[in-house]
Order: sequence, then structure tokens, then C-alpha cells
Amino acid sequence: MADTAKYFFSRLRRIFGVEKSEIVQILGKVPIFSDLNLVELNKIENITHEREYMDGERIFQEKEPGAGMYIIWSGSIKLLKRTDSREIEIATMYPGDFFGEIALLDEAPRSASAVAVGKTKILGFYRPDFLGLFKRDPRLGSKVLFQLSQIIAKRLRAATETASEGVGDGSKAKS
Repeated sequence: MADTAKYFFSRLRRIFGVEKSEIVQILGKVPIFSDLNLVELNKIENITHEREYMDGERIFQEKEPGAGMYIIWSGSIKLLKRTDSREIEIATMYPGDFFGEIALLDEAPRSASAVAVGKTKILGFYRPDFLGLFKRDPRLGSKVLFQLSQIIAKRLRAATETASEGVGDGSKAKS
């Protein structure tokens, strides 16, 4: 009974913004959630899902429908892209990094695969939970969506800049 009461009061302290759990501390460092206050972060924590993966285990496969985004709690993740003959590593991500965020907006096929490197613990933030957040708390959902759009815009600008490097500098053969 004492353990139940202790758990109950601990949850109340977190809900009312008095105490930060380890997950809330992680969420607060993720740019999508960095503008949220402690009460809002606790609401996000309530809809995240903890997952553990072993070395080499796939979190998701390229071309499968996206379900949500992931935040690395511990361990690391390799993002792999399939070419005609093999998979190539396009990025390695570490604790505090997040990936798969486009899946919060649509269920289009994944553009890459994600594979755990060593024992890896992640937090899943899934599209149905995100959409439910909009119904329950439109203001909070809008804050998260605004941050998400800012991050996607920044990444798109960086990708456009990278793609445009070398264009017009004479590096392409002239016909």
C-alpha cells in the first residue's frame, strides 16, 4: 500500500509540474518540445512509448508506412538507404537525437531504414497519439506542430543548400 501511495504522489508531483522524470528531462532537450513548460512536457511524456532494441535490430524499414518519430534515450541508431546493390549509411544518431518526424504529418513510406547500434533505448511519439493530442489540447498540439514545422523547414533549407553546392561552379561537364 505504501508503494502505491508513493507512486500516486510521485505522479501527482509530475502532473502538476513539481517534479521532472527522466523522460521529461530528455523531452525538454528535444527541439520539438524545447518551448514547452513542465506541465506540457508531462502531457507529452504520457503519450510516449519506451522501446528497447538489440544490436542490429530494425526500428523501421525503408518504404514501410511511417508511424511516428523516435527520440534516442541511450545507444545509437544508423539510418540506412538502399541503393541498387546494397544499403549505405546516411547518418548515425546518438542520445538526444530524434528521427522519423515527418511520419507525424503523414503516413508516406519511410525514406530510409533505422537500425540499432548496440543495445538502444528509444522513446516513440506516434502519429495517432499526436493527433489525439490535438483533440484534447489544441493549444499544446499547435505548439508542437509549430516547432516541428520550424525544424522541417530548417532541414529542408540545409538539404537544398547541400544539393545546390557545385551547381554553376563549372564542375559539371558542358555539352
